[in-house]
Amino acid sequence: MGSSTSGAPHLEATVPVGRAINPVSSTNWEGTGVQPDIPCAAADSLDHAHALALARLAG
Repeated sequence: MGSSTSGAPHLEATVPVGRAINPVSSTNWEGTGVQPDIPCAAADSLDHAHALALARLAG
């Protein structure tokens, strides 16, 4: 829906101007990743999350 575009390429560059810093550790996750609250194997994560959600709903 709408009108035709000119067909010219649209180039855009994004330059970060900030950095997320953890107020407790004064670090960020760059190069280390984000550690999960509940570690488990990636292949089991959906089943594990589902079981935790059901347990939480059951009270």
